[in-house]
Amino acid sequence: MPALTIARTESQLSATTAFQAMDNLMASTVSSSFVVPSGVSRLVSVEIATTADASEEYGALVRFAGNGMADGEQYVAGAANVASTTATGTATNYVSKDTDFSVISGNSIECSIAVTDAATISATVVMTFA
Repeated sequence: MPALTIARTESQLSATTAFQAMDNLMASTVSSSFVVPSGVSRLVSVEIATTADASEEYGALVRFAGNGMADGEQYVAGAANVASTTATGTATNYVSKDTDFSVISGNSIECSIAVTDAATISATVVMTFA
C-alpha cells in the first residue's frame, strides 16, 4: 500500500503553552481528530512549518494523542522561531522528522500544538502513514 498523508493547519492561532487541537485544513474547518487510515500501521514522518504574526520567539511542540496511537501519545518538536528584530540570519521554521510511531487503523488520533512562549502563529502539520 502506498503512503498516505493527512494534514492539519491553523492560521492566526493564539498559541500558548497549553496544547490546542489543530482543527483546520486551510479554509475548511475539520475535526481535530481523524481516523487512522485502513491498511497502515506506522506514522512514518511528520512535517511541521510555523510562522509568527509579529516579532515573537517560541519553540513549537506537536502532540499526537488518542486511541490510534498504539504506544500512547507522542511528540515532535518544530523549529524554533526567532524574532525578526533580533535574528542575524533567516530561520526556515520547517522540520521534517522521520518517525516510527505505531498506530492502530480505524482508531482516532488528535493532532495538537503548543509553544514555549505565547505567540500568534500560523502552522501546518503533515503526517505520513505507511
